[in-house]
Amino acid sequence: MLQRLRSVVGDINRLRVILVVFFEEGFDVLIDRVRLSYLVPLTARIGCFFRRCRYSGKRKPPVSLSQHLRSALERLGPTFIKFGQLLSLRSDIIPPDYVRELQKLQSNAAPFPFDEVKKIIRDELGRPVKDVFKEFDPKPFAAASLSQVHRARLRDNTEVAVKVQRPHLRPIIENDIHILFFLASLAEKHIREIRHLRPVQFIKEFSEWTMRELDFSIEAGNAERFRENFGGDERFYFPEVYWDYTTKRVLTMEFIHGVDLSDAVKIKKIGDDPRMLALHGLELGLRQLFIHGFFQADPHPGNFFALKNNVLCLYDFGMVGYLDRAMRDKLANVFISFVDRDTDVTIEKMIELSAEHSAAASEEFVRKSAPQLSSWFYSKAEKKSLAKIFYELVSEGIRSGLYFPKNLILCSRALLVMEATGLKLYPDFEVYKEMAPLFEKVIREKFDPRRLLKDVERGLVEYLGVLQQLPDNTLKLIEKIEKGQIDVRIDKSEIVAIKDEMERVNNTRLLSIVAIALLVSSGVILRFEQRTFIFGLSVAKVELVLALIIGLWLFFSVVRKNKGGE
Repeated sequence: MLQRLRSVVGDINRLRVILVVFFEEGFDVLIDRVRLSYLVPLTARIGCFFRRCRYSGKRKPPVSLSQHLRSALERLGPTFIKFGQLLSLRSDIIPPDYVRELQKLQSNAAPFPFDEVKKIIRDELGRPVKDVFKEFDPKPFAAASLSQVHRARLRDNTEVAVKVQRPHLRPIIENDIHILFFLASLAEKHIREIRHLRPVQFIKEFSEWTMRELDFSIEAGNAERFRENFGGDERFYFPEVYWDYTTKRVLTMEFIHGVDLSDAVKIKKIGDDPRMLALHGLELGLRQLFIHGFFQADPHPGNFFALKNNVLCLYDFGMVGYLDRAMRDKLANVFISFVDRDTDVTIEKMIELSAEHSAAASEEFVRKSAPQLSSWFYSKAEKKSLAKIFYELVSEGIRSGLYFPKNLILCSRALLVMEATGLKLYPDFEVYKEMAPLFEKVIREKFDPRRLLKDVERGLVEYLGVLQQLPDNTLKLIEKIEKGQIDVRIDKSEIVAIKDEMERVNNTRLLSIVAIALLVSSGVILRFEQRTFIFGLSVAKVELVLALIIGLWLFFSVVRKNKGGE
């Protein structure tokens, strides 16, 4: 009871600190609107009044509200800095000047003492720093809101980067997130203009994301997954994780000697072609989204290195997003409609991407987006990129009342940032011309017959697993019915007949799946590439013939079965 009381008192005190900081930074109107102005002490009000009077003249340069927001988040510590960083990814809901200002939160934070670093490493790895590492630089070369990174060498002389979490971080963040949920619920209740942005849902997503980032073993797993997804492709490189020296609060990875993508002079010095790096970056983004469904959610230039021979290295794996297979397929349909310049299909597929929407929201989206799409597709004066079109459609959908899943919003921005990075690398990059063929290349890979057959195989395993359990499940159902646990009247023989029928049509269903896979893959090959041959024969045509033969066999099988049933 006493501990609970202390927790409540601590929450109230922290809430007062948060409100005072925002009050001092000029957000008193918002505090009034969420009905919390009574918690701002009189001393803070008087002090703030005199400060404003003091700087009311021209003695101090004007500061925008977006700058005040960044200042407030920085003053409130790691949780709020991380919150601002995530908010900076959502330019669909905050104005551009706020996005630009909050992106400055990506810059270096103040480092914490080396004594704390040594203590954390000893606690996590079970040995002092000097016993684990041959060398360890006490001065970090990078510091962020959640961690800092030191250069070191393992006992075998391997050069590594050691990421160490800030001390006492988890309880601070958990407490702040609890207060953010409270503030978001008040904002959703009292500020009608932002209800469609779902503040509580946004804080929930922020909470899940941040708690995952606090577990460095998850980030290490992300790195390994990227390495596996792009294994064998020499255009991309991902640092190796040293798992023996990695825990939830310490991450040890290969140290990369690369060139920052923003440094054009050094890129040319190592002999790299900026245009090739830009192309590799775009293809990296497209393959993450459409094939793997696992992507770097904040691919700004600071998360990449250029290595020799036009190799692109990704080295930050904390912020990632996920798209399931169904979402990837829907997303591919949207981009195919872009390539075909089909306005109606584009709008229809965009609405399908929405997790939920009202009829009024759909009508509003159609009214606003149809003329704009027509202009993008057919205007010769301006050619926007596919990424830009998609991003602006997502933003327009949100303003119209459509609700898109978080990961879809993040992937739209990720594509846009990758494109912007490419333009920064190579200003003469013709994005619209380059993106379409790259997209078609990735879609061909997505619908590659071997990949489709693998999906079919995976589906068959699941399907056969269900069939294997069917007899046991049927018997259990019969026993429950006999014991009166299920109040249903049914003949046991009917259930057995259903089971036998399912077993009889099993082979037919399997062949149907194969036929569909062949039809889809051959259709995609014909759509994007007419010259795919094996032993001098067109792959697409062979697949169509096989699909036709299987289809005819299935047709005659069904006819014979129907005649037998009569």
